[in-house]
Amino acid sequence: MITQIKIFEKNALALSLDETFTETDVVEIEQLFEEKFEAGYEHVNLLLKVKDMSILKRTDFKAFIHGEAWGFKHFRKLGRCAVVAHSDFIKAVVNVESKVLHIANAAFEEKYFDLDQLDEALSFIDTDK
Repeated sequence: MITQIKIFEKNALALSLDETFTETDVVEIEQLFEEKFEAGYEHVNLLLKVKDMSILKRTDFKAFIHGEAWGFKHFRKLGRCAVVAHSDFIKAVVNVESKVLHIANAAFEEKYFDLDQLDEALSFIDTDK
């Protein structure tokens, strides 16, 4: 289930992924991004909060594939990305991903934040970059 943590007037989305991830969540995320694109933003900054890796157990595989395909298609439209979690594995993935994916999209800047750094993560995406 996707919930908005905070609603921004600028080019940022702050989402929390809780309990499950379904096709309905993918459609909702797509709509939120489309609203930002239609408002004229070239890049959208994203905060994604996940508790830990346990979400994978309750993720609908079809939704995961649909979300990944949409993400690849629109990757060049991503700006800053804050991943908020409490997982050494997620932290390691973000550290590698941030270096590799920046090559494909110069505007892309990804950073890991622990759960107690949510305010810092919100500030990180609250920019027109």
